[in-house]
Amino acid sequence: MIKKKWMSSLLAAALAFTTVFGAGVTVKAADETDADQTGKITVYVAAEGADDEGHTVDIGKIAVQVDKGTKGDVAVEQALQKAGYTDYLIEDTGYGANLNKIGDIANAADWSKYWGFYINGAYAPASLGNTTLQDNDKISYLYTYYGDTAVQAKVFDDDASLNPDSDKTASLLANAKAQQEVLADTIFKKVFGDGQTVYGIETPDALYVAFSLLRADYKSDYFDKMYANVESQLKSLADTGSVTVEGEAKDEAVIAGKYPELTYAKIVLFVTAMGKDARNVGGYNLIEKMAQKSTYEASSEAYMLDSTMLLALDSGNYFPPAGDDYITKDDLVNNIAAKMDDSIAQALQWNSVDSVAMALQPLYKYATDDILPEDASSDRTAVQEAYAKGIHFLESTQNADGSWSGYGTETNNVWTLAQIMTAMGQLRINPCSETDGTDFIKNGMTVLDDAAVFVDVENKKVDDDLMSYQPEQLLRGLTAVIRAMEGRDSLYDVRYSGVTPEPSPSVTPSVVPSEAPSAAPSQSPTVSPSNVPSETSSAAPSQSPAVSPSNVPSQTPAASAPAKTATPAATVSAAPAKSKDKVTKVKAVKTKVTVKKGKKAVVKWNVTTAKKASAASVAKLVKVSVNKKNVKVMKKSAKTKKAKVTQITVTVKGVKKGNAVVTLKADKKKSKVKVVVR
Repeated sequence: MIKKKWMSSLLAAALAFTTVFGAGVTVKAADETDADQTGKITVYVAAEGADDEGHTVDIGKIAVQVDKGTKGDVAVEQALQKAGYTDYLIEDTGYGANLNKIGDIANAADWSKYWGFYINGAYAPASLGNTTLQDNDKISYLYTYYGDTAVQAKVFDDDASLNPDSDKTASLLANAKAQQEVLADTIFKKVFGDGQTVYGIETPDALYVAFSLLRADYKSDYFDKMYANVESQLKSLADTGSVTVEGEAKDEAVIAGKYPELTYAKIVLFVTAMGKDARNVGGYNLIEKMAQKSTYEASSEAYMLDSTMLLALDSGNYFPPAGDDYITKDDLVNNIAAKMDDSIAQALQWNSVDSVAMALQPLYKYATDDILPEDASSDRTAVQEAYAKGIHFLESTQNADGSWSGYGTETNNVWTLAQIMTAMGQLRINPCSETDGTDFIKNGMTVLDDAAVFVDVENKKVDDDLMSYQPEQLLRGLTAVIRAMEGRDSLYDVRYSGVTPEPSPSVTPSVVPSEAPSAAPSQSPTVSPSNVPSETSSAAPSQSPAVSPSNVPSQTPAASAPAKTATPAATVSAAPAKSKDKVTKVKAVKTKVTVKKGKKAVVKWNVTTAKKASAASVAKLVKVSVNKKNVKVMKKSAKTKKAKVTQITVTVKGVKKGNAVVTLKADKKKSKVKVVVR
């Protein structure tokens, strides 16, 4: 791996934790322990090799979360089991535990070939069992021989010489801005196009869509009408404790919904983006209401609650009122930092990094030198460690083509991509540069390359799947990275849009109803037409300003990864496949693969396109089918082999003995592989 460049001043302070908390192996005696080994770390394990008898092992990058102080053999064993291997041998031959066999491939009796242990791109200085792991360590096991020059698994390869130059960067930025314009216009027409319905506080998701459009510099007089309605409604709440919606008086608890913090946060963001002060909207103090501990506790099960509140508070440099009845910014920041290990665990459980990207979004100024004294966290060291840990996790889970996997077999989930782009913009990370010490370009591929497949600028069309559920997520992602590239205020930092910064944390509360909203009303009112994103009734990622993909809209964070549900939306024509994505050839690497019953094997095809195309865009054209049930498709991945060649790898499992045919179809081309289950 080619080493990346030096860090800039702001990110360097936080990412200096790389030295302390990651990217370095520590060699210790087996009985030696660290003084401070609380908390978790994440390491990445890959193995590859082939013996003379035709047996192969190809274990891609497997992320495992273990306790601090864990030895290498524990993490490797977890990774092997996670990859579906049960036939392996880790043994101590007197020099500490080592891995000597994976599947059918074992160390040769004469050691002419053996499983070599490498860590972070170098031969390990000690045995696996005597290596104390650090966060972000990359472990490679290669079936190697004396004189072999390989020092890491191919999945860790990253050629930084392919990073975008100034011309490519300018081109990517120009295309991102064109995408932003097309996407914003399509979203506005879908949600607000008729102009007849003026949304208000009873539809906070519509207000959040408006925030997304405003921050993308989309212009419309309609937003003034929305603000006038919101101001009138909040004045009614301040004066009478109720508001009339469609002729029916509704109290504040019903309007706020099951998770009132999320409702108030979205209203705050909209009001602030309009250049207004959320502490006085028609005499109603949204900041005081949002900061009440009773409101916070009523929303305690809401997904990404702390990040949501912090983004809203910092949008206008607002401070909660002083006193025991109010949550503080310190509370929110320290909660986010303390839960970073949990966010990573959830990401690994759901096979999607959204939870980590969303947790990072409000942390920039609290973990770097760009911080005001009144914003300083009471435990800044812990915040910096969590910050660095989260960034390293996003960098290390990125695929070789610049994409991230999401919810099963998807290799470029648009909602996951949107959350990562939003995080990068919030953290002031330029997606086309690594001079700040970050590593978000893989083999020349950036998040802007991956985003390009979802918006057809030339034909002004947006991907159908994206338009079916919260397309404003990608709009926020594009806006965030565009602002970072142009050196503008970040997506959620609206202070310079007309809001007067808070002079001091001690604020005199304005008139607001004394009673706290009910913790759990039966449901939020649904007065908007179906084209407006609807408020869900459970602790769901879709409720947070750092809103999560459609794959997780209806279950609590503790649940396993749920299936995608789409909000009814206006029909948008699918973006036609670009000429560069036209498939000219599909060829199987091997036309016959043998697998033992209950075991897994990989089947590979090379897909050739007429012009250079990203692996993510080719993967969208691919469909895999099996003609019999004795073979099950487990997962699919894609990586760029050459400029016009993408390799599709499909992992299959032998369910019962017999033969089956696995067919890969891309565009109008297809290729078949015979799978024999023994």
